[in-house]
Amino acid sequence: MSRFRTPPPGVPAILAAAAFAVWLGAALLPYYGFFIDELYYVACSSRLDWGYVDHPPLSILLLRFSREILGEGRLALRLPAALAGALTVWLTARLARRLGARGLGQGIAGGAVLAAPIFGVLFGFYSMNALEPLVWLASAAILVEIEMRNEPRLWLLFGAVAGIGLENKHTVVLFAAGLAAGLLLTPARRHLAGRWLWLGAGIAALLAAPNVLWQVAHGWPSLEFYRNADLYKNVRTPPLEVLFQQILVTSPGALPVWIAGLWLLWSRRDGILLRHLAWIYLALLGLMLVGQKSRPDRIAAIYPLLFAAGGAALDVAARAPRWRWLRWSVPAWLAAWGLLLAPMGLPVLPPESLAWYMRLVGGAPQMERGEGKRTPIPQYFADRLGWERLVDDVAAAVETLPAADRRRAVVFAQAYGPAGAVEWLGRKRGLPPAYTGQNSYFLWGPPPDPVDVAIVLGDDERRLAELFEEFELAGIHECGSCMPWRNQMPIWIARHPKVPIAKLWPSVKHYE
Repeated sequence: MSRFRTPPPGVPAILAAAAFAVWLGAALLPYYGFFIDELYYVACSSRLDWGYVDHPPLSILLLRFSREILGEGRLALRLPAALAGALTVWLTARLARRLGARGLGQGIAGGAVLAAPIFGVLFGFYSMNALEPLVWLASAAILVEIEMRNEPRLWLLFGAVAGIGLENKHTVVLFAAGLAAGLLLTPARRHLAGRWLWLGAGIAALLAAPNVLWQVAHGWPSLEFYRNADLYKNVRTPPLEVLFQQILVTSPGALPVWIAGLWLLWSRRDGILLRHLAWIYLALLGLMLVGQKSRPDRIAAIYPLLFAAGGAALDVAARAPRWRWLRWSVPAWLAAWGLLLAPMGLPVLPPESLAWYMRLVGGAPQMERGEGKRTPIPQYFADRLGWERLVDDVAAAVETLPAADRRRAVVFAQAYGPAGAVEWLGRKRGLPPAYTGQNSYFLWGPPPDPVDVAIVLGDDERRLAELFEEFELAGIHECGSCMPWRNQMPIWIARHPKVPIAKLWPSVKHYE
């Protein structure tokens, strides 16, 4: 009687499982809570639409599904992010195999993703950024297949993936711009003369149309958001520091991997022309250098492509007798740097220990301009602290109100994080509805008039005197190692607005 045996899992599957376990396990550790943006995205997922001020709808729709299935805890947000990361690792290793890597090269490629601090951050909490590397890598893998199979009809599939990506995050446009440069500057320009590329572009445009129509209907709010972010949030960063940050967040251990990958894409000599893929990275890096961008994560999604190509290049090199030392030195180098920099990307240290670690490695970079934006620990950790305490403090203020005032009170916040915390985490406490003028909260509108009693978070006495007949300090919110702009936040009880809130609402809008 014949016996059927399940084939052993390959390197891509093993690496993906390991990455999923690491990222999800770290994300569920008790040191940190929900990230500020997660609170806002939950609010968005309670108001499904074809668009939002600062992002398209796809990631929000997926979050709604996750909440419906997994409930309202951290797992509903962290599991999809870790799963997207695992799929990215799997596809990176698979692409390395497609480019000629055996087990060693596949392990190097997938291991480089796992070892990079930036991917520990991106896959450690829920956002559209967790899906972006997978979209970009899938798009790049299709471009590789177009050349290796000489199959231009795959441009249709590329268009479908790009269109779906545009419904996740508008930065697919940057990938497309880099690709356009690569096509124009290399022999791959032959595709511009065929119909398949343009049909694929049509598919992408069709899939992106719902969000574009939403943008038109709402006055192109995302363009205003991106303009404000560049004007008021970006810290102008010298080109050398931009380059240093790219090396740091992707891990110095991975530097030889992606350099080898860039070289392979640029110089492959077996008749398969992939130089236009190298141009995608070079164009994106050029934009970062010229624009002096302070956010190294802006082009992080392109690195899995370079890791895949680098894994293939190093694998082939290690087959030569004189380069055999690469078989152990590259994995060891990657692992050593991955362990050394793990606390930079994974929430494995409590805030006090993390602050000590960050001082040891040179301090936490300031990623955004503005008062209260510099912290001893990275912003992506500091903004996971203090939310439950804020809800407690707001609840304490509400409890001082007479029963009649509680029923008609509202909460006004300066930003979507506090508003989202009160709305979502405060729901089980019976807190009043929360409002803010930031991003999509502004489009969702003001509370219905009349508003007689408001809990105001973070405003100053001068502003309150302009808006309300009466106000009193109800408490001071403290959140330890959180972002400084939230620490020592006053909580006010204000009564009797001097002007109807609906009339004031246009003045509170801020897209950033």
